Amino acid sequence: MTGRRVFLGATLIAALAIIAVLWGMEMEANRRLREEAADAHQTLAQLALLEVDNVRLSNIVARATTPLAEAQLAELATLREEVKQLQHRTNDLQTLRVELRRLRAQLTKAQQAVGDKSPPDVPPEDIFPRDAWKMSGYDTPEAAIQSVNWAIGQGDEAAYLGSLAPTLRDQMQSQLADGSFADIGPMEMAATTGFRIVDRQTISDTQRVITVYLDGDGGTVTLMLIYTKDGWKILGETSVY
Repeated sequence: MTGRRVFLGATLIAALAIIAVLWGMEMEANRRLREEAADAHQTLAQLALLEVDNVRLSNIVARATTPLAEAQLAELATLREEVKQLQHRTNDLQTLRVELRRLRAQLTKAQQAVGDKSPPDVPPEDIFPRDAWKMSGYDTPEAAIQSVNWAIGQGDEAAYLGSLAPTLRDQMQSQLADGSFADIGPMEMAATTGFRIVDRQTISDTQRVITVYLDGDGGTVTLMLIYTKDGWKILGETSVY
């Protein structure tokens, strides 16, 4: 269970780092957008005037029969080049606005990923509030999961080890030899207000995989259970999110 908490902590830090980066990118994009918007109206006004001049000069050149026509043509070419440059700036401004919308969408998604702690919706029979936990035995996988969670929350090392499959029990006995489980167990469950079963998979008649969401804690643990002569026991965590 300690490994699960370390992983969740690392995931939260990484997500917050992503939000910080996206926030910085949005701030920079906003700054650039303000700079572009400051002269956007002036640019568009200039573009409108240039287009008017473009039409006027085109009409003049079309009617011109004097040497002035060449000078007017040169002026027309200059104006047309200015129009192209202003149109390019207008297109850049539109591109920046699109990029800003994209960054805002990414930022919102990242914030929701970190802030969304609402528990998954499951049937009432799959919700196990902590104040109703008890040593419920090992007749079913659900009872075994409730028993092991109760043992951890109570700091009851004997009950905890009794909830584990033989191979995992042998491993944990050596790790808990210092007698610290009475303190570590309740600390591990301090933030947990209950658990709910969000998925079940039948591997065989004697093996089940059950995914549990921890209310209050917000973590998800996927447990492998095996049926033994003493009932269903925890074989270990198959993956941690």
